[in-house]
Amino acid sequence: MKKKTIIVNVIFYIFLFLTLCIFMSTLWTIQTFGNVKIDQIIFTLFSSMSGTDTSVVFSWVLQGLVIPVMICFIFVFIQYKMFKKLNKKMKSITLVCVSISLVSSVLYADHCFEIIQYVKAINQETDIYTKKETKKEEKKEEYIGDETIIYQNPGDAVINGDDTNNLIYIYLESYENAFLDKENGGLLDVNCLPELTQLAKENISFSHGEQLGGAYAFSGTTWTIASIVAQTTGLPLKNEVLNNMDQYEQFMPGAITIGDVLHKRGYVQELLIGSDQTFAGTDKLFKQHGQFEIVDYHVLKEQGKIQSGEKIDWGTNDACLFRNAKEELTKLSQTGKKFNLTMATIDCHMPDGYRCQQCPYTFEDRYQDIYACQSKQVNDFIDWCKQQTWYEQTTIVIVGDHPSMASRYTKFISSDYNRTTYNCIIHSKVSTENVKNRTFTHMDMFPTTLAAMGFQIKGNKLALGTNLFSSLPTITEKYGIEYIEQEVQKSSDYLDKNIYQFDQQ
Repeated sequence: MKKKTIIVNVIFYIFLFLTLCIFMSTLWTIQTFGNVKIDQIIFTLFSSMSGTDTSVVFSWVLQGLVIPVMICFIFVFIQYKMFKKLNKKMKSITLVCVSISLVSSVLYADHCFEIIQYVKAINQETDIYTKKETKKEEKKEEYIGDETIIYQNPGDAVINGDDTNNLIYIYLESYENAFLDKENGGLLDVNCLPELTQLAKENISFSHGEQLGGAYAFSGTTWTIASIVAQTTGLPLKNEVLNNMDQYEQFMPGAITIGDVLHKRGYVQELLIGSDQTFAGTDKLFKQHGQFEIVDYHVLKEQGKIQSGEKIDWGTNDACLFRNAKEELTKLSQTGKKFNLTMATIDCHMPDGYRCQQCPYTFEDRYQDIYACQSKQVNDFIDWCKQQTWYEQTTIVIVGDHPSMASRYTKFISSDYNRTTYNCIIHSKVSTENVKNRTFTHMDMFPTTLAAMGFQIKGNKLALGTNLFSSLPTITEKYGIEYIEQEVQKSSDYLDKNIYQFDQQ
């Protein structure tokens, strides 16, 4: 075989493999995660495997690698002789065709995941963190704040509060409002979260519309660790680090979190999760910002607190989590100090969720059953809290961490539906009538949570978050979601030097 023919063959099969790999991986991503963007994909690719559900990885290997390889081998064995017999012109045409297919697959991936927009963004610099604050005269007795400020350094903010509440903060995995019935703002005929719907109506729940609703899915906040970062720091997680903060010695060392604020005021704090605390640097975030004691799957296992049937791929299920939460809260309340218990559920995690023994078999599919089970478990846990002596002095915040990525169970969600996460605040020390038709993100939960506990924040802004109990508009209400989302996707020397402090790690 001539050297030129060998080169042409090699190029052909490399292009064919890349075309199939990109195309099949794109289809797999859409089928597995739904409508996601490139930052979430990069997060998945560079995630630590520690404590994760490896079935997702094997699923991609099968569809994104094995199938393309098999197809290439089929081409090799079936078409090789035919390719040898082709004349020079036909070989060129074949190579051009596969080259066009490769370009088309790349363009298709870009169309689905906005890759080019992402690359452009990270090569631009934003100034939203360094714009000088507009100084206004405080003509009123009470200073509401300056709505022209986009970013407020929490280190410069004045936060006061003596008679403040305990805190229970519950992150609900993949819990969004689409699973409500149509009457309450969802898309289903039957409500999958009736108990949490009632809780939201009886307490404070901020909404993007007239019915129940919540925070918009926002760049840098749409997976678990990113959402936790947004809600505790008022900042989105940078695209450059995504889910690999476990590789850094310090987790956003320049950031100030809810945990930092409460630790400074003597709160005893604990993180309770049923997964591995080291995943995505979760342990570093909570230990370095508030000195949390962490009780994770491994601690629960060592202490013999996981019962039969409660083990799942990620660790342990939510039945185990809520049972142990009662014991941990009892311990915290006996310390004589104010406390903060933060916990995160797992049962609604993609791709299929985790069905426990408590799950009903009454809805259209297993995922809706799991949603219903989660609603009941959270409500039962709140009922238990109501019976405790510390309940009246405790603010409970319940928030969905991000919209679900269980794509096979979210096909009913139309493209024009605004996907938002559930939220409910119980025992807030402040109130507001302005809970409907709000435009807000998870970043606003940082100052809002502190305000609900009884803290006073001068100016009502912390980082990119705005206190939703105040009359001050959020930055997305003031400047629009599109503008703020474009800006946070850009690079920032300010964040690199002052928050992430990469040069010191």
